[in-house]
Amino acid sequence: MKSMNKSAKKLMVIILIVAASIGMVGCAWIQSKVTDIKGRLIGNSFTISQYDNYGVNFLTVEGKRVDVGGITVEVPSVNSDGTTETAYELSSVLDITVDGSNMKTTGNTVIFVEKGLKRIDDFELPEYVESSGGTITSIDRNINKLQNIAGNSKIIVISSQLGVPIEVYGGDDVYTEIPSDLPKMTKLNIDGKALYVHRANYVILDADLLD
Repeated sequence: MKSMNKSAKKLMVIILIVAASIGMVGCAWIQSKVTDIKGRLIGNSFTISQYDNYGVNFLTVEGKRVDVGGITVEVPSVNSDGTTETAYELSSVLDITVDGSNMKTTGNTVIFVEKGLKRIDDFELPEYVESSGGTITSIDRNINKLQNIAGNSKIIVISSQLGVPIEVYGGDDVYTEIPSDLPKMTKLNIDGKALYVHRANYVILDADLLD
């Protein structure tokens, strides 16, 4: 009986620790992972917009079931002793599934916007921002990492590869990730909606910097 009570107490402690961890992690990271899992299983609803270097939107594709992946290629190399080895590297090509059909793209700026995510219109990024506050840089850096996991208020300004402004987004709970399995891609979760940016110039700012 005592052993059962101990086991129950241990289980309760584990549950409390997990619940506390989830509370610390917050919604943004979890929502991003849910989006990833849903994309791999059934796909997410995205508008896929492609831009040239001058910020001209030359192709837009909408899909209800969209998933994006990278393509791994074999890269042979010759050792000093003359033997050959084969390594595997991530290519610069995006492999996109849209409602069962396939699209591959490389070189262009591509923005994936999940259905329901609205851009900010009539926004101008100030040329000069003066800030104050903070504690110790190393501490602030770690605090910023934790805040990113939990989600915090940010403004995202996206430009073409030549610096021509394209779109602006923002939200109260924003999570940012640089995935290792997608080429030149930045993934964001903005208030529960996904935004993927491929081959673009961008600025991601904490909103309090602009207050």
